Amino acid sequence: MHLRSPEPADAYAAALLLNSTQEPHFHTTATRLCTTWERHPTRTLVVGEPGRPRGLLTWWAPEFHPTHLWTGLHLHPDHRADDTGPTLLHAARDAARAQGRTHLWLSVREDYLGAAPDLPTLGLREVHRTFGGGLHLRGWTDPTTDLRQQLVTQGYHFTPAQPYTDDPRLHDLYARTRDHKVTAAPTIPAASPVLANGDALWDAAHLAWQGETLVGISLPERSRLNAWNAVLTVTPDHRGRGVGRALLALTASMLREQGFTFLNAAGSARDVAYLRALRQVGAHIEPDWIAWETPC
Repeated sequence: MHLRSPEPADAYAAALLLNSTQEPHFHTTATRLCTTWERHPTRTLVVGEPGRPRGLLTWWAPEFHPTHLWTGLHLHPDHRADDTGPTLLHAARDAARAQGRTHLWLSVREDYLGAAPDLPTLGLREVHRTFGGGLHLRGWTDPTTDLRQQLVTQGYHFTPAQPYTDDPRLHDLYARTRDHKVTAAPTIPAASPVLANGDALWDAAHLAWQGETLVGISLPERSRLNAWNAVLTVTPDHRGRGVGRALLALTASMLREQGFTFLNAAGSARDVAYLRALRQVGAHIEPDWIAWETPC
């Protein structure tokens, strides 16, 4: 047995050893993977000898994204530049074509890119960026009390939305702002052709008015992740005045009173106004998730 001082080349294997003795989730994840692969090995491919994987490919064919096979590409740091990545992607293309899919889909968080292979070199192109995060409501305080008072002096007022769910003015607001919704398939679907309320938490929603004119709505809406998303709409001619910020804060306050501890936020990184409003009411915004795709 050779005893020596560590070298830089030992760092990645050493990280696994450290995690195996210090991080409980390391063992939990490994145990779950072991059980999963014993029962259902068909949605994962590995390059390398047993016990010494060079790379790992996972895939999923979601019904809501019928043209794409969702993939996860995880390479050992020593094998990011060799044939491990191309070998796994070739297998992914075969799997996609076998299921009638035309493209591969891959999503990597921006701050994880340093641990990912060179995706453009592998033939993937960036499609769009989305963000996640949200408002932690335990201990949160409404920062817009003074702002709402200022808006009142400018002729605005705010009301609960629930009494107006069937009001034609609400449907008119939706119709006027529907084309402003930013989409990022498949994580942010296109706007519904009509105002839908089946997944909305109306008892926490709020409306903004100027006189009798409805100018904005803040509405918690259930997402595919089984979380309540902050949906915000303000007509273009009333943006930039803090109306959206005030609406968000009112909805967050109502959710906190109902015992919710978190209001999820997700959207396209291009939606600068929405991001600004979220941050101004105290939301924590995570780094962008970058979506990549390549044809099969």
